[in-house]
Amino acid sequence: MNWLQEPIVGFDTETTGTDVWNDRIVSASLVSITGGEERKSKQWIINPGVEIPEGAIAVHGITNEVAKSTGQEPAVALEEITGILATVLGAGRPVVVFNASFDLTLLEVENHRHNVPSLASRLGGDIAPILDPLVIDKHVDRFRKGKRLLGKVADHYGVELADAHDAHADACAAAELVPKILDRFPDLSVLSPRELHASQVSWRAEQQTSLCEYFERIGNHEAAASISKAWPLERVSAS
Repeated sequence: MNWLQEPIVGFDTETTGTDVWNDRIVSASLVSITGGEERKSKQWIINPGVEIPEGAIAVHGITNEVAKSTGQEPAVALEEITGILATVLGAGRPVVVFNASFDLTLLEVENHRHNVPSLASRLGGDIAPILDPLVIDKHVDRFRKGKRLLGKVADHYGVELADAHDAHADACAAAELVPKILDRFPDLSVLSPRELHASQVSWRAEQQTSLCEYFERIGNHEAAASISKAWPLERVSAS
């Protein structure tokens, strides 16, 4: 059976901000989709233990009051999330994460912060196979103009995203994007999830190198120096 006919698992987080080394997860979702239909899902609200900034609340709508009154303790939720991801990936099934280096790095930093065994340690090495629609889309349609936010990419491929920045809605959209992209670019559909994962490592490095060169050309050396080519995890120390 073609792996695209099997369940595709999507993962997404909503957070206190965009700094993977210092911000926290406030919600997460894992969803299993088969043939475009949701079959199984699980959501978490997490009490991050720090104040959620107003800017982040405006994005995902999870207030400090909601997080404190209904959120799980981080270590409990992180154990559940990481355990499920390890089971799926350990079985060789792909997990789809839009802009994976953000969500997966933040997850591992949070695991370290709360003394939860990391996803990498549970898998005994690389976190794979991961499919990142952002990386794949930038590779297959490099010169398309416009931002590559999830909502924009979903709209381009005809995937409905009714509630952007809701972890469940974003995880569903990400999972639905993969077969849509591969249907439009069938040369990629012959690759296995592991082969796609390996290809994305190279594609991401090329994309980030190009971005770094752009910043250098316009004289923004600080931005150029901040560009990481690692995927699906950042390699900077979280200590």
